[in-house]
Amino acid sequence: MIRVNLLPVREIQAEVGRRQELALAGLSFGATLLLVFVVYLFQGYRLSQLNNEIDGFNKEIAILNVQAKGVADLQQRIADLRGKVKAIDELNQKKTGPVRLMESLSTATPGRLWLVEFKEFGGDLSLGGMAVDNQTIAEFLKALAGLPYFRNVELVEATQVEQGGLPLKKFLVKANVVYQPPESGIPPNAREGKKR
Repeated sequence: MIRVNLLPVREIQAEVGRRQELALAGLSFGATLLLVFVVYLFQGYRLSQLNNEIDGFNKEIAILNVQAKGVADLQQRIADLRGKVKAIDELNQKKTGPVRLMESLSTATPGRLWLVEFKEFGGDLSLGGMAVDNQTIAEFLKALAGLPYFRNVELVEATQVEQGGLPLKKFLVKANVVYQPPESGIPPNAREGKKR
């Protein structure tokens, strides 16, 4: 007898195989989605941490900027105060400069020489006087040239005159005056006076 199988076994087996494949594909897809979601959550968490760190750094930068502005203000004030101190020192030197210049001129003048004229304008000095002889004038010029307050000392004129029955040498000297010579050029007694 011939048996006819009316049940679609092959089709059922094929259907079961397709369902298993679909279930496996769905399960793989679900696992992939779950993995993507977990990675997304982790990245979101990490991003929020980084954003918090950035906010903290921005706050620190703002605080440091305020402090840096304070430091810049202090440096500006220090520079201003140094400028004022320098101006005060220059004024003090200018105040004592002419006194020191006259003191130096007095010490440089030999005993047999008399100054009768002193003209100074804009640092140019003109000295006129009388001396017993040319040697005394030369000593005076050498002494002036050795002082830090006088530069470019030059004898302009020396003539023979008679005054009170005595033969004298009348002279004219030109020089440049420096009221604030460099520290190394100040005589030792003037430096001691500055320290007081």
